[in-house]
Amino acid sequence: MVRQRLRWLAPLVVVGALAAWLLQGRAAPAPTARPASSARSARGGGQTTALPRIDLARLTAPRAEASVGRRDLFGFGSAAPKADEESESEGPPATLAGDPSPPVEPTPPPAPVLNVKYIGSLESRQGLRLAVLLTDRKEVLWGQAGDLVANRFRIVKIGLESVDIQEVGSERVRRIPLRGN
Repeated sequence: MVRQRLRWLAPLVVVGALAAWLLQGRAAPAPTARPASSARSARGGGQTTALPRIDLARLTAPRAEASVGRRDLFGFGSAAPKADEESESEGPPATLAGDPSPPVEPTPPPAPVLNVKYIGSLESRQGLRLAVLLTDRKEVLWGQAGDLVANRFRIVKIGLESVDIQEVGSERVRRIPLRGN
């Protein structure tokens, strides 16, 4: 008899709690945003302050001609050379003799160093062997021979006491010995 009452009582309690939670959220109405002028008038008794005006006529006003690139940053207080003085200068600008070198493309920065420790290997009954590696960020990586781990290393060979990994993009193969911790 008690079990039948509990069977009906549990769903009713859950439905009641859900209804109370929904009504609680709707009970407090969200505050409505009033315009700033009406908010000021309600606080200040009807007095409103004027907003500052933006002088849009400045956008269409004529501007002074700027001499871009003619200022000497290290000549404090000295005036920039005028156009008349430039025309009287001595001949054309000097050029360097020889072929200009081709532009050098920047090399991509090297990949950040990722210290990897070999913490063991697992072998299934079918002979499938997995290497378990631990990064310096305490991430556990695992894979078979030939797998790519951490998008950076390819497992070349898995031994009992070491694992050989190759960095992607280079032919360098590194042997990592077994470490407990």
